[in-house]
Formats: sequence, structure tokens, C-alpha cells
Amino acid sequence: MKRLLLIVSILLPALLNAQPKPGQKNKSIFEFLRPLHGDADNFEKGLAHHNQTFHNGKDPVDIYEVLTGDQTGEYAFVYRNFYTWSDVKNTTQAAENKDHAADWDQNVAKYAESNSPRVFYEMSEDSYLPPDMSNFNTDIQGVYLLEPTPGKEDVFYAGLKKIKEMYKKTNSKNYYIIQNRIFGKGNQTMVAFPLPEGWKSFEPDPANEWPVMFKKAFPNEDYKAWNKKFSDSQKSFDSFVVKWRKDLSSPM
Repeated sequence: MKRLLLIVSILLPALLNAQPKPGQKNKSIFEFLRPLHGDADNFEKGLAHHNQTFHNGKDPVDIYEVLTGDQTGEYAFVYRNFYTWSDVKNTTQAAENKDHAADWDQNVAKYAESNSPRVFYEMSEDSYLPPDMSNFNTDIQGVYLLEPTPGKEDVFYAGLKKIKEMYKKTNSKNYYIIQNRIFGKGNQTMVAFPLPEGWKSFEPDPANEWPVMFKKAFPNEDYKAWNKKFSDSQKSFDSFVVKWRKDLSSPM
């Protein structure tokens, strides 16, 4: 996945070859919050209290602090579980409960620049996940945000499938999860990946370079031609690193 950082953490399902089944628990919910200047301590204290009070057990959440990129200093409020649309409705209604909403407004939103709208993503079958997901949940993670070029969506999604095939054929241990935004302006794909060795995980490893992996997986194909085609299918790319804040999240 390191190569994605050089080349390329939501209504795309119709564009994907593999359609999700109705009622499938593959929806995730995100909110991004930025504390008011000088109120980071109050914000964190209120957020920890809110999650201990209203997200201890049902609807647990994880808080990730953004460490790099344009969103540095923001906090991602991420529901830990995946949901069906019915679950999403119930979860949203729970958040609108009088006591729940009042605590959020008084202890969290009061110290935030703005309440970002909820963003919904759907997990893609193009994700490349480990047999044991505990190997995925590291304290530091990388996130890529990609936007396909209009009119080249089929090439973009075919490229994602090709990448997964390449990783599987080379038995790579660099796992990642792909989620597609299902509401909002424009198409967006989010790729999140663990950094098991922290920042050291970004150190180059020749065995994980895409030209090497591609040649091993597809010895009769032209990597440069494929790479150019895939790169041209990407309109925009952004990346950042996040840190899991156990102290602000729901208990495990």
C-alpha cells in the first residue's frame, strides 16, 4: 500500500461489479470535529465523558486524532461497528435522544468549531484484509482519500480490483480496507491501512514496491502501461495519518 501514497483515515455501489446484499452490515458512520482554538482540553474532556456515558456498550465509537495533512488537529468520531441501513436509522435516532443530544451540545459541540454532518461509507469487497482483524487495528493508521476521474470510474474500480489481486498473488502482509462514500457530493474512496511499526512503516521496502509485485503477479503484463492508465483514472488524492485515542474512545 505504500505505493498508493505516491500514485493515488463515501453513491459508488452501482459502479462496482460486486453489489452488496440488502441488509448487509457494511455501513460505517464518520464525523470530523475540530476543537475551538484554546479549547482542546475542554473538548477532549467532554468527548471522553460523552462516550463513557452514551457509547459504553451499545453503539461504541473510536476517536482518531488527525496528525498530518490539511485536517491536522481534527478528530474523527467513528462508530466502531458496521451497520445495516436499519441499524443506521436506529443509531441516528438514539443520538437524537433528548439526554444524548443535550450532553453532546453542552460538552462536545460547545467546544468545537462546527458540527460536521455525518458521513456514511460502505465497505468495498476490494478490501484486502488479514485473517485475524486484530492485526489490522494498530494505534497509528494511514488514510488515503481518492476521487475517480469522471468518465473513468470503470478504469478506477478495475484498478482497485487489480491491486487486490496483485497483493493476494504476492502474499503481501500490507493489508487495507476500502470504503466508498455513499452520500455526498462527488465520488470518493477511502483507503485505511495499519502502520504496525508506527512511522517506521513508511520506510521503503523493495519487496513491496509495485513494479516488483506487479511483475511477480502478472509476468506477461506491462506495469508502466497499467500504472499510467490507473493513475489517469484518479482526479484527486489526499493522505493523512491518524492516531487512535483510547482515552477518548468507548471501552473495548
